[in-house]
Amino acid sequence: MRNMLFWEVFAERTINQLVRPQPGDPVLILTSTVNDISLAEACFAAALRTGADAQLIVKPPRQRGTAEKLGPILSDAIRASKLVLDLCDEIDTDPATLEARDRGARFLVTNVRGIEDYVLRALLDIDYEGMIHNAEIVAQLWDQTKHCQVTSPKGTDVSFELAPRQSLIGDGALTEDGEIDFFPGAQVSIAPVEETINGRIVVDASDSVQGIVHTDYSLTLKDGVITKIEGQREAEVMRSWLTTRRDDTVYRLCHFTIGLNPQASISGNMTEDERVLAAIDFGFGHQNSDFGGTVGLSLHHMDVMLAAPTVYLDGKVMSGNGRLNSEMGFKEV
Repeated sequence: MRNMLFWEVFAERTINQLVRPQPGDPVLILTSTVNDISLAEACFAAALRTGADAQLIVKPPRQRGTAEKLGPILSDAIRASKLVLDLCDEIDTDPATLEARDRGARFLVTNVRGIEDYVLRALLDIDYEGMIHNAEIVAQLWDQTKHCQVTSPKGTDVSFELAPRQSLIGDGALTEDGEIDFFPGAQVSIAPVEETINGRIVVDASDSVQGIVHTDYSLTLKDGVITKIEGQREAEVMRSWLTTRRDDTVYRLCHFTIGLNPQASISGNMTEDERVLAAIDFGFGHQNSDFGGTVGLSLHHMDVMLAAPTVYLDGKVMSGNGRLNSEMGFKEV
């Protein structure tokens, strides 16, 4: 572990290369009482050095797998900010965040708790240009794909149409008003055409409700909606979580995402898991309006991870066994 020695470097790069405040910009740094306060303080200091009007707020933690409605103090701070660096990944579906984004605020999100060494490597020890090149190739391929199929030796076999939906590159940097991005990057996401999503997803890596999955379980989907959950303890926990949300939206598949950071491995923390090279994340529930899908907004969102499935684009292999197909122009990074 080297986080205590490198937080200053990490914070400087995060603020100057990813958040990119201008002098006078209202910048909010948000962390939780369970996170390493030294990281938030380093980011706060780096933001102040840019001349930004920076503020640091420390909030109590949210219970895992639950939605939270923020109180008036934090909600008002979010609404008043132009740039928000969220170091605890707990506010992206809150009404205050959605309202601020509608007004042009930009949000950069991570959750470093338990993966401190990873986030340092993922930002400081990466061929960033090569990784973004691969993200651009994925986006180009997906934007030209009609039919996508995902399979795995564990039993996953799900298919859906991508056209006419457009993919979104998560490069982990704020570049547009109203955007929300997650870092360290990178990943590419798209909202499959909901009524074409059919098949079986076997969750063999992790999920956002339980963390690492020790016994595989499966989700059966019909027209983009979970209709059956099969398996042992992990399946029962997921079934219970979905039921107790009392929200039909959380059963609907809202995004399909591939990870592209070679420094990542499955840890049970979605910040890292979603970026594992060639791993696949299927998201359910709350759907970012940028996707152009039909699922809509919700207070609830859930992700499931597949460690190394095979992805077919109009019958051609794009990725599999934890690797990208070099014949399609991908680089080793």
